[in-house]
Amino acid sequence: MTAVPDTDEPDRHAPPAHRANTGASSADADGSAVDAENRGSLTIAEKAIEKIAGQVAAETPGVHGSSGGFLGIGSRADEDARPKVTAQLHGRTVSLQVKAGVRYPAPLRSTTEKLRESIRARVGELCGIDVRQVDIEITSLVADTGTSGRRKLL
Repeated sequence: MTAVPDTDEPDRHAPPAHRANTGASSADADGSAVDAENRGSLTIAEKAIEKIAGQVAAETPGVHGSSGGFLGIGSRADEDARPKVTAQLHGRTVSLQVKAGVRYPAPLRSTTEKLRESIRARVGELCGIDVRQVDIEITSLVADTGTSGRRKLL
């Protein structure tokens, strides 16, 4: 087990993180209420935001990630994988880049709009930060195996 030093000095090698005040009161050891401003802060790392956004993207109908490969070579669409998300945190604001695959023949514009809005809403709700920008790169199209080969006009 590794001992953690008891200092208030931030780790200079740690990735940028978001510090949020939760706003609610909690109980002290003796049961008395402690105001939020006296409780401390919550730090959310970029990696945590990336995983949350990736899971939200994976839960969006028709969206999937990729797996396998090395350095981007040989990867394949995987409907069970989370899309890859990169976060850039700036104070209480985050910009996200999402690399995802889409099931074909879903309309790309409406699918990406749904994906963008669900990520913006859920990440904002779960992390307490403002999602300013969500860039989406479609990396693959996977044919729906349940189709008869006929196209449906919208």
